[in-house]
Amino acid sequence: MNYLAHLHLAQLSQTSLPGALLGEYVRGTIDPRLPVRLQEGVWLHRRIDSFTDAHPLHAGAVRTLPSPFRRFGGIIMDMMFDHFLAKHWSRYHDWPLNDFIRYAHTQLLPDEHWPIAMKTLVDRMQHYQLLASYRTLEGVSLAIARIDHRFRRPTPLVHCAPLLQEHYADMEQAFLDFYPDLMAFAIAEVNKRQAISHNEYT
Repeated sequence: MNYLAHLHLAQLSQTSLPGALLGEYVRGTIDPRLPVRLQEGVWLHRRIDSFTDAHPLHAGAVRTLPSPFRRFGGIIMDMMFDHFLAKHWSRYHDWPLNDFIRYAHTQLLPDEHWPIAMKTLVDRMQHYQLLASYRTLEGVSLAIARIDHRFRRPTPLVHCAPLLQEHYADMEQAFLDFYPDLMAFAIAEVNKRQAISHNEYT
């Protein structure tokens, strides 16, 4: 999943919003010197990504994409699922989306545990209102196209807009069927982890 979903799921599960984004940048073993809340956020980020990639609805949506887009299907679907989350936000949260975004921005305060890349991301997220831009297909299409710059060689991502329109209805239905499963999974995983931690100290 992409940024909006990770932040939403962090609040839903009462875990760390900064930790949810830090999971994009931490590789390998989670540093035990990190604050516990950040460790938990990174851990949940990884659990969410693993669940998403393995889920039949997400994997099936990726498989329906034609070559050469299928190779980048995980990226495309993660971004589109953020779009559908923004579009259908009122189904999943009591707050208006703009209120949640303002709240998320107040939680994302840089500290010494953040890598430079994450600080840059949050600056751009706030300055350009990236999360709000996901509400429109044009906004998410531009966001996907910009990902092309992360690769050393050109990708088809800059030409994805017609593909998104063609597969829009199927992608949307996949998201609507999938996201409640992911919400339930995130809450259950955090509850299990906290129960284990509680038992270890009692």
